[in-house]
Amino acid sequence: MRKKITAAVLIAAMAMMAVGCGKEDNATTASTTVDVIHKVDSTQNEKATIQVEESSEVETEADPSGNEMVGNQISGGWEKAASPAITPELKALVEKAGAGLTGATYDPVALIGTQVVAGKNYCLLCKQTPVVPDAKPVYSLVTIYEDLEGNASFSNIAASTVQAPTEQLAGGITEAGPELTAEAKTALEEATATLTGESYDPLVLLGTQVVAGTNYYILCECTYSDQNATTFYAIVTVYAGVDGTRSIIDEALFQ
Repeated sequence: MRKKITAAVLIAAMAMMAVGCGKEDNATTASTTVDVIHKVDSTQNEKATIQVEESSEVETEADPSGNEMVGNQISGGWEKAASPAITPELKALVEKAGAGLTGATYDPVALIGTQVVAGKNYCLLCKQTPVVPDAKPVYSLVTIYEDLEGNASFSNIAASTVQAPTEQLAGGITEAGPELTAEAKTALEEATATLTGESYDPLVLLGTQVVAGTNYYILCECTYSDQNATTFYAIVTVYAGVDGTRSIIDEALFQ
């Protein structure tokens, strides 16, 4: 069984549902990271502990639902989105919630889930772009709270180290999704078929890269099979080789 990643996880997201840079002999990626390059040692199959500085100065509010935060998950009441597609209404919600923010802008990529409280919580994957010259966007998971009067605000923000594409990432990584393709889902299933102790639920396809085969970049809900059934979110890089090889070569967490 592969050794688990350790990371300082600060997100409050839901308990149902996190592309990094990975290398192995026959698969390469070229995603640029912020502050840290997260690599996999293919000989030791051991993943590095990473710590990332905040990419923007954004204050977050307490979770209005009153749910207890456990790692990067929130206990209670979340419902997985039937479709990750961003509707005009969701785009308007993000714009309204971000109207008073300084330091970064947020472009929604996919809806992960919702939670009915005294109003409603939304968990979304966004492209987070710091408001500084030549800034490069990274993927972030955000929670937006909309109250009963229609007011909206960000209640939690957690950035990854994974550079989000504008038109195309360096190294031939092409933006995809957010809907999963059958090929990406099958590649993940085959890559994890022999793993024990953790499971992967694919949520969003973010991109693909043609190498000696194909790399798939997938946002997953990952669950450890411990007594707490610990859940976290990661952008998982799955390598599908032309020789039939299927493996996970990287997992980038949200901080």
